[in-house]
Amino acid sequence: MSEVCRREKCVQCCLETEMPLSDEDVERIEGLGFKRDEFVVDSDGWIRLKNAGGRCVFNDGSECKIYDDRPEGCRLYPVVYDEDKEDAALDNDCPFSEEFGIVKDEKRELLELIGRLKDERKERLGE
Repeated sequence: MSEVCRREKCVQCCLETEMPLSDEDVERIEGLGFKRDEFVVDSDGWIRLKNAGGRCVFNDGSECKIYDDRPEGCRLYPVVYDEDKEDAALDNDCPFSEEFGIVKDEKRELLELIGRLKDERKERLGE
């Protein structure tokens, strides 16, 4: 959650999330004492955050229980990857997206993350 999210008490991005996880994200969260099957959904080699009750398993309804150790994609949000444009974009589902911009470092970080996620998926699938 950014300062905007905290100020507005918004957790929209945590609802019905499809946030992809990198291997590093999984290791970091496991290091907090969580078991992989508690928070990971695997779909065709992509690993994502699990939902419970319509929201991310780490969101208690008002905040993220692992905020300081949240996945990289959560840290970058509302900057997301637009598959059609193959570029960074602001998520239209974010009710406060107009208060954000895309800075050069975030774009670079997002595109690097997407590359790692694709490579990790290939490795999981044995490609």
